[in-house]
Amino acid sequence: MYIKEIVALWLKRMGIHTVFGIPGSYVLPMIDEISRKEIRFVLSQHEYGAALMADGFAKAGAAPACVITTTGIGATNALSGIVNSFTDSQPVILLTGQVPISTYGKGALQECVGEGRTFDLEALMSKVTKYSKLVESADHLLDTLKEAEMHLWSGRKGPVHICIPIDVQFTEIHFEGFEPFTFPKPTEIVDAGGEEVSRLGNLLKESQKPLLLLGAGANYSHNEEVVEQIADLGVPVATTLRGKGIINENHPHALGCTGLHGKSAANYYLYREADLVIAVGVSMSEFTTQGWDSIFDKAPLVQVDIDPKQIGKNYEVRIGIAADSETFLLALYGLLEDASWEKATAALRQSKHKFAEADREKDLTYVSAVQGKLHPVQVIETLQKLLPQGKTIWVTDPVSWTETHLLSKGAGTYIEGLNGAAIGYAPPAAIGAKCAKPDSYVVSIFGDGGFRQTALEMATATSHEIPVLWLNLNNEKFESINNAQKSYYKGNVVGTSYKPIDYVAFGESMQIDTIRVTTVEELQEAAKSFLHEERPLLLDIQIVGSVVSAPKFRQLARYKTWKLTTSRKSSEDMKEIVSYFLKNRY
Repeated sequence: MYIKEIVALWLKRMGIHTVFGIPGSYVLPMIDEISRKEIRFVLSQHEYGAALMADGFAKAGAAPACVITTTGIGATNALSGIVNSFTDSQPVILLTGQVPISTYGKGALQECVGEGRTFDLEALMSKVTKYSKLVESADHLLDTLKEAEMHLWSGRKGPVHICIPIDVQFTEIHFEGFEPFTFPKPTEIVDAGGEEVSRLGNLLKESQKPLLLLGAGANYSHNEEVVEQIADLGVPVATTLRGKGIINENHPHALGCTGLHGKSAANYYLYREADLVIAVGVSMSEFTTQGWDSIFDKAPLVQVDIDPKQIGKNYEVRIGIAADSETFLLALYGLLEDASWEKATAALRQSKHKFAEADREKDLTYVSAVQGKLHPVQVIETLQKLLPQGKTIWVTDPVSWTETHLLSKGAGTYIEGLNGAAIGYAPPAAIGAKCAKPDSYVVSIFGDGGFRQTALEMATATSHEIPVLWLNLNNEKFESINNAQKSYYKGNVVGTSYKPIDYVAFGESMQIDTIRVTTVEELQEAAKSFLHEERPLLLDIQIVGSVVSAPKFRQLARYKTWKLTTSRKSSEDMKEIVSYFLKNRY
């Protein structure tokens, strides 16, 4: 059987039914074969867009995704999207072609094997994947596929790269089928009588107000039931931004997200109430920890992660457990179920009540927005009332608004690319999410600055009839960077604003229904039309010209680390600023 055929069969074996990419001479044999194996090929407008689609597919479906590009610049165009999957630990397969082996070093078009004045694609991709391999002999293919499969499924997930020269693709080998693959057992927590569990049990006996904090490493559908059962016991549950959705945020014992843009009640409970923090699948990043604050030094910390390198990386832990989230959470429920958590429940309610009125006052501030323009919170809350929770996937770039105001339910229903801060992430990633979950509504939220990077990918949705609702929050600038220039660079605004684009004409040129939205009523009607007739639909939403989410007190420490200071203020101004940040302490 030809190598190109075996690769297509391997993708089928991995459960892949959709591949994203752009064809080129050196991958045409594989593209030809996957189409014959009834694997859908989604032609993107750019390889970066294809890689972001694959990332969105993986996050929505919790399954491997695949990108195919030619070699050379085609592969490096996809590199930034693969970096995003690497930082976000997503199982994405990157298949690239390569020039014939017989032409190495001769200057073949797009050659990149490290000979002569060419870069080494295998080595380059090895820095941003779990596994990168150039298959220079057909006899090595099956071992390569087996190794790639192991890396995709085991431990902390991430992308893999397989590069196959075109002459190898046309080579025949004897093939009787794939060997049964024994998946490596996940690192398992020791049994109920083990030392770590016994120590955790003792900590829980001393605790009255624990907090279960869940991150990306726990955000899988198979954990939803046990997380809800833990919350039903009265144990407060919070998430990081990337753990958002693993618990229904309307659950009475759900606190929402912690962190720089998180819920005030969640941050307050973590700072002031929790006497034990159990963090599962949390890497203790800048956003989660509010700039590596001493927040996680205040109470004993139990850190659980499938990647041992994450444990104790940023904070001293009382107990560190290398385990997969499912195994640990089931064991944790067994430790929690026979105890009373009334004091934890009471503290949770008090934390929520403390900020309820303040949150209502803040919500009123955007109601009187400029005529003909909306506030981002109006957009989010209006749509959230119309679209069914649990059946809607939100793919978002402006996380400072959506993290707090968008309430999620279900793993894979809230998708972002924050770790790598991939600009223009949401427009193409939403296409991938819809391919992964065709029965869900998919809504993509982004600013017009990022949209300019990947806007043409809407044409991909049109070409392949992939219905997505895109929301362009349009104020013709990179708002957060523009605001930073005004605040910290003496108002010297450089390169952060644009001349307007007629997005209605732009969208319609790609046969996308496009509606310019200036009022809540227009937004409601547009959303209802999407629900009535699901189709590719772009809403160009005019938002107030200068709007950034209210910073919390800990963000000052972040700016101080960068040695940024605002212009001199009068003593009265400083009193007002200090008063503001104290009110926004959490």
